[in-house]
Amino acid sequence: MFVARPTPGTKTLLRDVARERLRAEIISGRLRPGERLDDDELAVQLGCSRTPVREALADLDRLGLVELRANRYTRVAVPRDEDVLPALQALGLLLGGVVRLAVPTLSERSRSTLFDRLGVLLDCMQEPGWMPTADAATPVYRTFISECHNPMLSAALLGSLDGLTFRLRNDRLHEALPWEHIRNGVVALRIAVDGRDGRLAERATWAVHLLPDPDRVEPADAEDGSVRGPAER
Repeated sequence: MFVARPTPGTKTLLRDVARERLRAEIISGRLRPGERLDDDELAVQLGCSRTPVREALADLDRLGLVELRANRYTRVAVPRDEDVLPALQALGLLLGGVVRLAVPTLSERSRSTLFDRLGVLLDCMQEPGWMPTADAATPVYRTFISECHNPMLSAALLGSLDGLTFRLRNDRLHEALPWEHIRNGVVALRIAVDGRDGRLAERATWAVHLLPDPDRVEPADAEDGSVRGPAER
């Protein structure tokens, strides 16, 4: 299936090599949801002992890509219907901060790249199933991450990205979510990127990920003159 090949001239832990190779196999779909994972077989395929394989599987379990059940089974995680909305919203909260910081300082090249990639995403969202949308959305997420100048925020999103997007792999995604509302949010995000408007981009990102508009004033707030954040509503 695959062989671990550390980069020449670098000191790489076998655990890290095994984790990245397994992660790539899961994300690509070559290891399918629910597929059983055997320590001994993986160790042979990766060319290492069982210890780094077990450590790698434990890391992937924490990311949500693998399910470890002691004395029962180890398998590729199976996305659940009930995880779709929580995963989408968690992704939106992290991405919203990245977008807010990145968009106002985009170079002309990055602005043009993101504008084009968001256009591709809109086209792919009209295709059935989750895969076309996922394939188009991943470059958008990663471009925003690379353009954010806050390394802690970027690292937080990057470390969660695979696990959260994996939970969105649902064949009924279009029916489970208000798809037209989400597409409208992507349109708004594209406009915000084109104008380098960080606040509008953040609001559009929240709309895409089905979070309440952070600038919306609820009727009760308007009556007493106060504005509460989403967490207080």
